[in-house]
Formats: sequence, structure tokens, C-alpha cells
Amino acid sequence: MPGRHLPGAVNLRLMSNIIRALEANASRAPDRTAVTGSRVSLTWRELHDEVGVLAAKLRGSRTLGLLMENSPAWIAADLAAIHAGVVSIPLPGFFNDEQLRHAIQDAQVDTVITDNPARLKSLLPDSREVGLEVAGQPCVQMILPVNGTDKKHGNTVKVTYTSGTTGTPRGVQLSLRAIETVAASLAEAARAGRDDRALVLLPLSILLENIGSVYVPILAAAEIVVPAPVDLGLSGSSQIDAAMFAAALQRIRPTAMILPPQLLKLLVALAAQHAVPDSFRFIAVGGAPVGIALLDTARGLELPVYQGYGLSEACSVVALNTAENNRMGSVGRLLAHNKVRINEDGEIIIIGKTFNGYLNGNGRNADGELATGDLGYLDDDGYLYVTGRCRDRIITGYGRNISPEWVESELLSHPLIAQAVVFGDDMPCLAAVLVLAQHDSRDVDATLIHDAMQEVNERLPDYARVRDYIIAGAPFSVVSGELSASGSPRRAVIERHYLRQVKTQPEGQYEQLL
Repeated sequence: MPGRHLPGAVNLRLMSNIIRALEANASRAPDRTAVTGSRVSLTWRELHDEVGVLAAKLRGSRTLGLLMENSPAWIAADLAAIHAGVVSIPLPGFFNDEQLRHAIQDAQVDTVITDNPARLKSLLPDSREVGLEVAGQPCVQMILPVNGTDKKHGNTVKVTYTSGTTGTPRGVQLSLRAIETVAASLAEAARAGRDDRALVLLPLSILLENIGSVYVPILAAAEIVVPAPVDLGLSGSSQIDAAMFAAALQRIRPTAMILPPQLLKLLVALAAQHAVPDSFRFIAVGGAPVGIALLDTARGLELPVYQGYGLSEACSVVALNTAENNRMGSVGRLLAHNKVRINEDGEIIIIGKTFNGYLNGNGRNADGELATGDLGYLDDDGYLYVTGRCRDRIITGYGRNISPEWVESELLSHPLIAQAVVFGDDMPCLAAVLVLAQHDSRDVDATLIHDAMQEVNERLPDYARVRDYIIAGAPFSVVSGELSASGSPRRAVIERHYLRQVKTQPEGQYEQLL
């Protein structure tokens, strides 16, 4: 198929390295598998053709919302938006209805492609529905009337929504140049190649997964494996069937994937039971602090796990450890396109491909630098270390400055603890709200919890040890408002729910409140 190009937005095709890579893959290896889903697989030629057909149907749209579970259809629709010159708005399925409504209205979405139209009918009562098949999957295209002034997105091609500190989603505007620069740098750092099988675990509406598990494999001509979450044993925002997950890994035999720390804990436990395939080449872990003890255990089990760091405003990945350059405790060296400086307050400032500002807001420094809100430093060899958050810094009653993420990462490295949030402002000692890996704490011997806390505290200096704790009644979740859409703890909400009970405990005592 030499010389064959997708029909439609010629100018964007010439601009987009992702679309050009898709065309090159379809030309050079038309019958090689590009995407494998639970129910359908697509060759590079088939994916190429699906994207072209759907791009033609999107002509006339300005903003495309995607509300779909992970599937080859999601990937085809996302690529079609790039090709057609339509601004893509991934809509996270874990958003509640009010957050979805806000994102759709905020971005003036005029078309939504969904595999769950029932959820949107009450939110979009004035929409017109058209049946659509994308990559062999029945979908619905919902066409919306757009009221008010037409938003000018400039060179923005994607708006990724984060929940923000108040829970109201904020739209992070990203250019094609920024997205493709990060994808190319990430592909180079991870040594992505055509023999890779990249497994999609996180929702594709999360920018990191979108770039790292879709765009990187396309640039590398690698296979993307995108099962339905249920076939991986995943349900909701935090539920997982360990046996199904292990069986899926054995069946798929992926070479690369991206994990949050909680799934890394499961992977390590499975590896200790010899229940993990030997196919892995590169496992990236990020999204939240990772305890050194957990990384050490993973390395001892010969899992190729590499910690990284990024944020949506920097178009996902900023730094990453690799097989060639890996320093325990750091988040790696900067990707090739990035530079950072550390300001006088210890905050990490990014100089590189960052976002176009928040939709309906500024959000960028006038000089083009991005203040991350993260504290850290660079060592003499160029490895970046993240030590905490500026705004989450704890100042204890004794005047000690402590980053809660540091202590939380140590707590989370213990297999008994699934979630942890640490407090201590104006308190004589640190206190924690814990969610146990076994959610029903009544089934866990209190002595085991006590011993776990002692084990963690032995790794911490005296002033950073957790002296009081409470076991949460249920896991923190997006639905309860205790987690943001990206999975970060919303400390103010958790504090309202639990901290008053912790503060009633005598200093220096471990007490379990059920």
C-alpha cells in the first residue's frame, strides 16, 4: 500500500507524526497485528482504514468527547480525531455525572462517541443519536447543540480533564507538537520497538496511558493490547480480582505496561508466587509516590520496574528511570526534550513542552515555565528526586516540616496497607488514616496492624513516625469524593471524615478505632 494516505485533513496529516507513523506501518506491514482487544483484533491496514472512515464522519465537528471503556474502538476514535483536526476530549468513566456534565459544557463538546449512551441520555437530553460501528464495536454518536460563543482552541488538539482540588474538573489544553514530542522522547527512553506488546491497564482517558500505551507503540510499530477491563479482573476505580489479573498476564504475555503503585504491589505479590510471565521488558510505575522498599522487592524478583514522574500540565512524562540509567529513589533522568530548575523554595519548575493553559483560565507562568507544585532536587548526575508537595507540607506542633507523601509511600510499601493518608499540622505527632489490603478490618488481627506500623516506623526518623492511626471504614474512592479523578487523595475530605477521631487519641499511643 505504498503512497496510500488517509483521506481528509491533509494539512494535519502532514503535521502529525502519529498519523504518518500509522500510514507507514500500514504500508510496510499491512497484515501485522496493530491492536488486540477482547473481541476484535486489527491489523495495521485495518486500523488505518478504520481511522480514515471515522475521520470522514467527523467532518463538521469541532470537539469530540470520548466516553468509552478501553477497546480498539477508543483508539480508532482518538486517532480519527487527530486526523480530522477535531479537538479530542477524553471523558473519564470514573467521573460522576456532574463532572461529566461540566466537562462537556466547559469544552463545548458538539459530538460524543460512546459505548454507554444510557449514561449520557439524562445529561444530554437535547442530543441527536446516530448508530455507529467503530472497529467492530457498536457505538452511538451523540450530536449536541452548542450554545454560547464558539470557543477558539487555537493549536490545542486534546483537552485532558483533571478534577482539581475542589473536584470541579479542569481542562488541560495540549498541542499536537507537545504530545508528539513527549511520545517520541518516551519511546526513545524506553527503547520501544516493533516486537513490543504494550498492555493497556489504566483507563485510556488518562493522559499517561493514552500517550504511553497508544502513541508510543504506534511510533514504534509495536502491538497494542487493550482488553476490556473486566477481562483483566478490573472493576470500578479500585477493585481487582488477583487471580483473573494473573491469568490475563499469563495469557497476554506483555512486554511493556504502565502501573500505579497499588497495582505494582499486586504484581510483586504475584511474582513472589511465580505467577507472572517472563515476557516483561519494561514496566513503568508512576502517578503516586513509590516506596523504595517496594522497588527493592520488585528488583529482587527480577521485575524490570522503572519509576517515572510527570503531570498532565507537562503533557504526562517528565522524567523516567530506564534499564541503562536507573537510580533507586529517584524518578529518573529528564526526557530528552525537558529541562527543569529548582527554585529558591525547592519547587520543581519545568522548562519544555508544557500545556496551553487551562480551558477558561490561564494556568501558565508568563515566562513559559511550569511551576509543578512539587518539591525536589537534581543530583550531580542529573537524576530528579521528588520529595513532596508544596501545599501538602506538614508543619508539626514541634515545628518539623514533613512531606506527607514521603511517609505515605513508606506506609504503602507494606503489603497489609492498601491506602494511607498522613496528617500532622499543629499536632504533636503524625497520624494516619489507613485502608487495609483486606478491606474488612474485623478479619485482621490488631497485632498484625500494630506490627506493620512498627516495621514502617523503623525505616523513618523519629520525627516522621506515625504515632496514631485509624482504620477507614471503606476504601478511599472517587465516588466518595476522597480521591481525585487521577487517584490522588483529597486530604480535606478525608480529614473531615476521620481526623477528628484520630486527634482524640493520646500522644504516642497506637489505637485502632473501628
